Order: sequence, then C-alpha cells, then structure tokens
Amino acid sequence: MAETRSSLAVVLRWRPYGESDKIATLLTDDFGKLTGIAKGARRSQRRFPNSLEPLAGVRVRFRQRPQATLAFLESCELMRPVGSLIEPAKFAYAGYLVELVDQLTSDGHPVPELYALLEEGLTTLQTGPATGGFLRGFEVQLLARAGYEPRLDSCSGCQDSLQPEATAYLATAHGTLWCAACRSSGGATVPVAGGVLPVLQGLKPLSLDACRQASLTPVAGEAAEVTGRLLSLHLLRPLRSLKLIAQLAHGTSSAAAT
Repeated sequence: MAETRSSLAVVLRWRPYGESDKIATLLTDDFGKLTGIAKGARRSQRRFPNSLEPLAGVRVRFRQRPQATLAFLESCELMRPVGSLIEPAKFAYAGYLVELVDQLTSDGHPVPELYALLEEGLTTLQTGPATGGFLRGFEVQLLARAGYEPRLDSCSGCQDSLQPEATAYLATAHGTLWCAACRSSGGATVPVAGGVLPVLQGLKPLSLDACRQASLTPVAGEAAEVTGRLLSLHLLRPLRSLKLIAQLAHGTSSAAAT
C-alpha cells in the first residue's frame, strides 16, 4: 500500500463523482498540483469538514500509487476558511487567481513558489480589494514563478535597456519586447506606451499587499493589456472568471447610473 503523504494546499476545484464522492484538484506546497478522489466527501463531515471548497486553504492527507492518475484523499483539515472570499467581487477575483494558477501548472510537479504566491494572493484578497496594482503584481509574479518571466526592461534585439518614457513594442506571437529600432525583427507587434513597463517591472519584487497599494495611474489600462497579452500565450482555454468579473463590473456601472 502506498504511504500516506501530507501537505498544505489550496483547493482549486472539485466535481461530484457518483452519489457521495468528490474528485478534487488542489495545489499543494510539497507535491505540486494533485487530483484525487475523496470517498464520501459529500456526506462525511468527519474526514472532510467543509474543507474541499474551492479557495480554501487546507492540509490534505493522501495516498497515491506510482503511475496512478488519481490520488486517494484520506482527509482534509481546514487551515484557512474561505471567509470573506464568498463576497461576490472577492469571489470573482479569487476565482481569477485560482484559474490562472490552475492553467499554468501541471499535475505532479512541485511548485512551492506558486503555492506560496497563490496562498499570499488569497490571504491578501481576504483583507482588502483587488486593486489594479494587486492584480498586475500577481500576474507578473505568476509569469516569473511559472518560468515565463518577461524581460520588461531590455530589447530582445539589441539587448539595450528600454528607455522608460519611450514607446516599446510587444511581439504578439511570443511576448518579447523590442525597441523602435529593432521592432521589425519581432514580427507583428503592438505599441506599449512609455511608462507602462517600468511600472510592471517595479511590481515584481513587492509583496502583494504592497502591490495593492501601488498606484498605476495613468497607465493602468495599458498595464492590464500588456499582462493580459503575456498571459494569453500560456492559457489553454478562456477564463470563466473573467465573464463573472465583467458581469459584476457591468452591474456596478448600471447601479451607479441609476
């Protein structure tokens, strides 16, 4: 019999299986992304006491045989309740963080730095709003920790530093950045206004709480467009959370107009 293992984890998602079971996917601190079956989880309050809900922080105990695609989840202990993340806006943005991490990770590859970032993101979101600085900080740090860190301060052609206030050019096919003199070598590009890249670069080393307090004015919109383009290169499917975020934003705008 496979040995029992234990790790801190964040619940990414689950789906029902049969009448009483759940198949849950978690991002663990020690073993990377893990998908397993929780027997009786939809009925058992002893082994899974409200601990397999998406966004929750848990300690999971499981067994997994070599080459098996599903682990056997023995129990989950709730370490960080969902709490204020059930509020509509926070739930939508927390879902966005979780979906991004889910898509940029694969099963069975330990990624403690990504677990730490997601846990920090959800904990920070519980205590305050999802500002533009918070979201852009999470995005650039996620790209870096997932192995897709963009070079935001130098040209991919001549290797010279990109001038902070000069327009740079983002290659749409592979996410590299080019100066005006080298842009023709980057294929199809879109312009990035001066001031945007230094702001994003400055978010990389900060805590997410510090990112939340950072003002992105007046480049907030362009900063979101840049990180959106960079992330889209690594996403396999559209993010459902973006639809919910858009619906909430539309509802807020409608309410403000009445």
